[in-house]
Order: sequence, then structure tokens, then C-alpha cells
Amino acid sequence: MSSMNSMNSPSNTTDSALRDDIGRLGRQLGSALSRQEGDGFLELVEQVREVARDVRDRVGDVTETDLEARLSEVGDIEAILLVRAFTMYFHLANVAELVHRVPGLQERTLDKGRFADVVDRLTTAGVSPQAIGELLGRADIRPVFTAHPTEASRRSVLDKRFELRVLLERRGGATSLEESRIDRRIDEIIESLWQTDEIRTAKPTPFDEARSILYYVEQLMAEGLPEFLDDVAAVMSDHGVDLDVTQPFVRFGSWVGGDRDGNPFVTPETTRRVVEMHRTRALRVLIAETEALSADVSTAQRIRPASDELMARIEEYSRRFGDVFADFSEVTRGEPYRMLVTVMHRRLELTRDEPNSRRRYRSPAELDADLAVLEASLRANRGQLIADGRVSRVRRLVNIIGFHLATLDIRQHADEHHVAIATLVGDVGVVYPDTPAARGELLAAELAGRRPLSPPGPAVRTDGPLGLMHAIRDLMETNGDQVIESYIISMTRGLDDVLAPAVLAREAGLIDVPRGVARIGFVPLFETIGDLRSIGETLGAMFSCAPYRELVRLRGNEQEVMVGYSDSNKDGGIATSQWEIHKALRVIRDVSAAHGVSVTVFHGRGGTIGRGGGPTAASILSQPSGVLDGKVKTTEQGEVIADKYGQPQLAQRNLDLAVSAVLEASLGHRESRIGDELRDRWSGVMEEVSSAAYGAYRAFIEDDGLVPYFLASTPVEELGAMNIGSRPSRRKGQTAGIDDLRAIPWVFGWTQSRQIIPGWFGVGSGLEAAIKAGHLDEMQRMHQSWPFFSTFLSNVEMTLVKTDLAIAGRYVERLVPAEYQHMFDIVTDEHARTLEMLREVTGRELLDDLPVLRRTLLVRDAYLAPLNMLQLHLLDRRRAEPQPTGDAARRIERALLLSVNGVAAGLRNTG
Repeated sequence: MSSMNSMNSPSNTTDSALRDDIGRLGRQLGSALSRQEGDGFLELVEQVREVARDVRDRVGDVTETDLEARLSEVGDIEAILLVRAFTMYFHLANVAELVHRVPGLQERTLDKGRFADVVDRLTTAGVSPQAIGELLGRADIRPVFTAHPTEASRRSVLDKRFELRVLLERRGGATSLEESRIDRRIDEIIESLWQTDEIRTAKPTPFDEARSILYYVEQLMAEGLPEFLDDVAAVMSDHGVDLDVTQPFVRFGSWVGGDRDGNPFVTPETTRRVVEMHRTRALRVLIAETEALSADVSTAQRIRPASDELMARIEEYSRRFGDVFADFSEVTRGEPYRMLVTVMHRRLELTRDEPNSRRRYRSPAELDADLAVLEASLRANRGQLIADGRVSRVRRLVNIIGFHLATLDIRQHADEHHVAIATLVGDVGVVYPDTPAARGELLAAELAGRRPLSPPGPAVRTDGPLGLMHAIRDLMETNGDQVIESYIISMTRGLDDVLAPAVLAREAGLIDVPRGVARIGFVPLFETIGDLRSIGETLGAMFSCAPYRELVRLRGNEQEVMVGYSDSNKDGGIATSQWEIHKALRVIRDVSAAHGVSVTVFHGRGGTIGRGGGPTAASILSQPSGVLDGKVKTTEQGEVIADKYGQPQLAQRNLDLAVSAVLEASLGHRESRIGDELRDRWSGVMEEVSSAAYGAYRAFIEDDGLVPYFLASTPVEELGAMNIGSRPSRRKGQTAGIDDLRAIPWVFGWTQSRQIIPGWFGVGSGLEAAIKAGHLDEMQRMHQSWPFFSTFLSNVEMTLVKTDLAIAGRYVERLVPAEYQHMFDIVTDEHARTLEMLREVTGRELLDDLPVLRRTLLVRDAYLAPLNMLQLHLLDRRRAEPQPTGDAARRIERALLLSVNGVAAGLRNTG
């Protein structure tokens, strides 16, 4: 009988444990398929897999046509089952890789990146431990989780994958009897997964997306983060520095429920519900932590006395919480620390369940004050280790998550604010100007003044921007100002785009310049190539505008600035996008220094290389000198969240790498590593690369055949009909072209068809132009010694390994009308050019310096081929009926959606 035994890693893989786990899971999946669907279906899976393998390995005269021919015989129901089988394999393999990646990360980063190693390197280089501690005391490293259209897995599926991960971890050190027990449970979970509908029958709401994101956030707070923070504190303590637990250097944010740019389903009510869910999850974490703390603080009064302050606090609580004290046993009454923690636990329960109770905690600061009393008493009475252990852990968590878990960012398109302002000033007899300069003057005057533009009362509390500002204020009044800190303005082009939401915030009482009120910060988001190039002018105008500069002063002379990788890539291609962002960071650094403003750069990165993805630490270390000073924000999106935070030890390692990189970049990269003269010369070379790459990319996307080619050769049009994400794929939903298409579906389409244009197109033309200009030797030195350039090329290489033009060609031949197929010739020419030029510059084949990653990607490719070919077959069938109806059409759409998720799982990213 056929089985899925062979669905494992190749024999030449260096990690035998991972290979064994994937092989075992494959066999268990094969057994489940045989039980559930019969031996005939399992044999079909094996046949398709073997043909796909032979196509990839070019065995005999087997071609993609043979694979297509075999798949064309598959019916609708079989297609669904086939897609599910291969997709489930990828999900099982991903779980196994998560379990085994931690040792690999530890091995690869032993001498280059771990926090302890970076501290040692810095102190050896002359940086004092006190300077490191001071930086950590003011640092703010903030991953911000965002939703993703292909990553809204159901909670029931996530829970099952989580349990599989735990079982695989336990199996590694289990006895034979325990292994058998674990394998039986794994069989049960795989069978349950096969019988679970892993996709939604309706579009997820923003609330559904928030639940999925908070699954990871809550798990991180409860398991991965506290251990990492303990490790950092221990390292610094070894260097004679005690970190302040009330000054966390890592915090977390979220866009889910706050990002309304182009998403009409994110209303003020949505934001309120999401904030409440944040609060519930935060309190759940803290309640669990105080339960664990109660078990630890069993110090008896007769052995070690407590401080007078702690005993006074207990006396006060005995009057307010008589019901709690009445339940104390005689033993507990002799344990003052445990009595205090028990009351704290009760107060947290009241905070969660009875928000109007006078006995609840009104703020996280009140909770921390109780913990501070407990900690001080322990330190004064020979309980130093206890204080440094669980007590410090809980205090750190309280100061990181408060009662809000993750700070919610708000985002809205700049145009929406101008529409709202035009209505308001029109009501008071003022015509809103047409030009940005005139609008800026009017808005600056309004911001500096006290004249209200809107009437008082509930009439203004609509779903528009003004209603949103009132909702933000209500949430702050209930939950504290830390619940929402940043208001991001998409497509910022000038000063007026920043002042408009500030004036709306003034109407809601969030801002009042004359009275010194600035409860929220405004964050310009620069997304296009043109906007990035004018970033210095815009920031200069902001900091030179007196009322706005006063807002910045009121917020501690701090300004957040966001740079967008996705739309700038869509606008100018990867080479120009990356280079213009790098130059923009230099400008931000210089403008902030000239105006005496501390700027935190918020990097709007996506999951794929084309949207700014790639290793976070490498990205941080490749930034210009002097840009980082301990503060950075970065979006974490979709499958990247599961990839980096889906396992506690893996989350610790990724946080370690990010914090270490920020520390090294902030203290060890204040001056250019390569010197000003070399930096200027290499910048000139990169300017030539960028210019030629931009020309090639713009010629490609401006070709009259681009839009029909893109829509035909990718499943992007079908995306809108699928229940993948809550946000529409187009900003305005009006045109059929790419101008209004969001960056995520732009990357999504190219990735699914394995062309991955945003990750590499134009790079070959750029490198070729620089080589023809005589810069080959210079670029080879740039690759060896300039982190920006080497990281850029490495990320392009990673994308090219995932690109498969043989599969893409089948999409083109079968789906694209003949008059547009010439576009694929442009793609293949640029692809060949890019491969050749990269070999010239790097002196090696793709990813030869990362052999394990290369092998992993090639192994996955063998199982991606059937999924891509099935998707192609399904697209062809779906498009054969312009308006498909009936059960068969619904089955095809379901199979298509499953194929999208399958390819995403196989590539480990989509958009």
C-alpha cells in the first residue's frame, strides 16, 4: 500500500532529528488519509507527488505537461482533498521546523547576535555597562502585529497546531512508553485537523482577525517574553547594572481593530470592542501571574519578618477585603506576602469582572505599587533572590502590558481628514483651500487657537474621522492614555496632511495647544518614492510650524515617523524602494538633529522581501549610522507572526536578536563603519543601480499589457471573491488597474504564481548598468563590507530561490491571452539578467552561503509543484464560467482558496 513515508526532508539534510519528525508526521498523515478517504486516494496523492518530484528532478522525459495531464483527470471533490492533503503536510512540516529551529538559531547566533555576546563586544570596545543600562532604560523596541489577508486561521486550528508543537517537544526526551502515548495523541490531532474546516465560510471581521493576532500575543506574554527579560536582567546584573523593572525596553503594539485605511469594516465600535478584548486578555495574563506568585511567596513571618510598610498595607486591605481575609487559614495568616498577593489577585478579578467596583485596580500603577511594596520588603529581609525572580517578572509584565496587553495604533488615509475638515470649516463659513500650502496655513491657525469648529454633544459622534477622535478619547478615559498612542496618516505628502487630523483631535479634546494638552501623537507615513524623496521638506515644515512643534514638545520632544516598504516597492521596484528608504533614514537623522527632536522610525515591513521582509536583525544593522538610538517600531505581519512568535523559545531568540541588533546599532554604529569618503562613493554607485533598476521596473509596469497580464497570470482577481481578509483588496474599489490595488494583493498575486516580481525585478538591470559603468570591483567590495548592500542582495537571492519561472510559464501559457504573453518574455529576460549579475557581484550561486536555507526551500519546492498545478487547473476551470453558480462552482472556489493557503504555507509567505 502506498504511504506518505517519502514526504520528508532529503537524506543530505544536516538535521536528522527534524528529518525524522517530518518523516514520522508524513507517515501519520498518510495513515490518516488512508483511514479517512481510502487507500485509493492515498495512492492518488502519491502518484501526484511522484510525478511532481520527477518533473522537478527532470527524471526521464517527464514534464510539467504530464503533471497537468494527471491533474486534469481530478474531479472537484478530489481536487479539494488533494489540496488539503498537500497543505496539511506543509502545516505539519512548519510545526516541526518551529520546534527544531531554536537549536539552529542558538548555534548560528552563538558568536554573533546574542545579547550577552553583544554586551561583551561593546564593553570590550570601551562602552561602559552603565551606558548600556542607560540605553536600555530609555529604549523602546516595539513589534506591531498586523492582520494579513491569508493569515486568519481559525482558533480551533491554531490550538491543534499548538498542541502538536508541545507534543513534538515532549517526544524528544520521552521514554518508549511515552513516545507511544504521544504518537497516539498526534494521530488523534491529525485526524481531527483533517475533519476540521480550516477556512472560513464567510469573510473574517476585524474582530476575528484581532482574536487570531491576540492568540500569539497572549501566548508570548505568558511564556516567551518573561524568560527573555529575565535573561537580559541577569546579563546586566553580571556587569554590575540593575535594570529598572518599571522601564521596559520591549513593548508590543497592534493595528488590528485600529487600521481603517481602506477598510470600511473598522468602525469606532470595532475599535472599542478590540480594546476591550485586549483588556480582558491582559488581565487574564496578570491573574495567572499572581496565582503563580502566590505559590512562590510563602515566606513565614516567624522566619523572616515583613517590612512595616507591607504590614500596614495588609492592615489597610483587611478592612477593605474582609471577605478575602475571612478565608485565610491559620498558616496563611502567618505568611504576609501571600496574604498581600491573594488580595492583589482578588482586585485583579474585580478589575476584570466589575469595572465599576470601588475595590478594583483603577490603573496598572496601583497594581505595581503593591508589587513595589512587596519587593522592597523582600529585599530588606534577605529575600533578594525571590525579589529578583518571580516578583520582578510580574512587575516587568505589568509595566509592559498594563491592562491593555498591546498598544493599539490607529491608521487612516490623509484624504479622509481633509474631507472632514472641509465640512467643519464650511459650517462656520470658511472655504477650505485647494492647495496644500493654503490648507497648512489655515490648519496651523486653527490648531493654535481655541475656536471650536464642531457643536458639542453626541451629534458629532459619527463613524467619520471626528467620531473616531471622540471614540479614542472615550477609550483613553476608560483605559488610560497608553491604550492608544499613535495616529498614523497614510499617504502623507505635506504638512497639511499632518495638521488636519491634529485639528480633528482638538475638536474631541485630545489636543489643546494653548492649554498644553497633547494626549496622542501624529505619525506621517511616507509610502511612495516621491514622498520618500521629499521627506526632509515635509519634516522640516512640521518642526517649523509653531503649534505643531509645541505638540511635539508636549510629548517629550519625540516624533514618530513611518516609512512604508510595500507601496514604495509597488511604485518603484525593490532596488529603488530600499535605496530611497535608506536615504530617507539619513535625512530623518539629520533633520531631527537640526530641530532638536528625537525621532523614532516606524518601519512598515511586510512578510515578503518585496514588502520589506527578511531577517529583522540584519535589517536593523544595515541602517545608516546614527539613525538608531534605542527606539524602533516594526510591523510584524501574517505568517511572519507565527514564524517568529509561534513557539516560546523561538520568540525568545527572535526578541534576543532584535534587541541585540538595536543595542549594537545604537551604541556601536554612531559613526559610519566604512568612513564618509567610501560611503559617499558607494552611495553614488548605488544611485546608478537604483536609477537603472527604476527605469526597467517602471517600463515594465507602465507597459500597456501589464494590467491584463497581471490579472490573467495570477489569482489576484479571485482574491476579492474569497473569504480571506476583512479589508478590500483595493483602496477605492473603483478601477480595474493596479493604481488602487493595495500592496498586499500586488505581492500576493505575483507570489502565488511564483513570479514574485516585487522581490527582484529591476535588480538585474540596475547591477548590469553599474557593471557597464565600470563599478564591478567596487560592488564586490560593497557586497563584502557594506551591510546595506549585502543585506539587500541577500534578500533578493532569497526571493529568487522561491521564484519558479517553469511553473509561472504554465500559468502564462494556459491563462494569459496570446497578445499579452510577451510580458512573460520581459520577465524571463530580467530574471536571467538578475541571476547573471548577482553571480558577477557575489561570486557564487544563490544562497551558497546559506546551504541549510537553500536545501529547505528546494525540498519544499517538490511539494509546491502539485499545489501550483492544481491551482492553475482550478483557475482555468473557474474562469471558463464568467459567472459560476451551483455546487460545482462553490467546490472550485473552495479548492482555490485552499490552494492559496497551501502555497502560502509552502513558501512560508505570500504578501
